[in-house]
Order: sequence, then C-alpha cells, then structure tokens
Amino acid sequence: MVSKGQLGLQKFVELTATAPAKIYNLHPRKGSIAIGADADIAIWDPNRETTIVDEMMHDLAGYTPFAGRRLKGWPVTVLSRGRLIVDGDKCLASPGSGKFLARSGGEAAKPTGRLVADMDPERNFGAKLL
Repeated sequence: MVSKGQLGLQKFVELTATAPAKIYNLHPRKGSIAIGADADIAIWDPNRETTIVDEMMHDLAGYTPFAGRRLKGWPVTVLSRGRLIVDGDKCLASPGSGKFLARSGGEAAKPTGRLVADMDPERNFGAKLL
C-alpha cells in the first residue's frame, strides 16, 4: 500500500510499530526510535519484489501460509536491540537470541466493574460460575 501511494510512510510506521507497542504497553521501549528505546529497526527496499516461499522461514514450523504470495517492498536490514540480525537475505540472529518482555495488562485487561454476561446468573440461565 505504501509503494502504491495509498498509505504514507509515517502512517505505515504508526500502524505496524507504534500502535501495536502502545496496545501491548511496550511503548516507548518498543515502537519508537528514541534514546533508551530498544533500537529495533527494519530498513525496507520499497521496490524489491519477492515471492514468499517456505524456505525463507527461519523457524521450526517449516512452512508459511503466505507461500506463493508476491510482495513489493521487503526488509533488507533488520536490527534487534541494536544488533544486526538480517543482512540482505541472510538471517544472522542466533537461536534463542530473542528476549521475553514482561508487561502490564493493557486497557482491555483493566476491570470494568461489570460482570460479563457469561458470569451473570441473571443472564446465563442461572448458572453460578463465580
């Protein structure tokens, strides 16, 4: 969509990095380029055309549901916490080099003070689930 001019680059970054980081309470450590942030950066070649194939995956699944899909725009350099992990077509990340990020619950996890219908005996055919 960016390569077709339907979506600006800033909006693309907002939708794919900043907004998800905020939803999962990982912002500003994730989803931003700033002092103190993790320096997770992907540099894209907007003109590179790629057809997804299973052999491109670097996981233990051995397949992708996106195999055969042709894309325009592809990451050519990826940094994770400031370390180079993708260089062109080469995955340089070591197995287990990822890092678990503990986080607090987002807005959806905060109590509302109401019972959901499934737990309310007046609305769930009298079942006392609590």
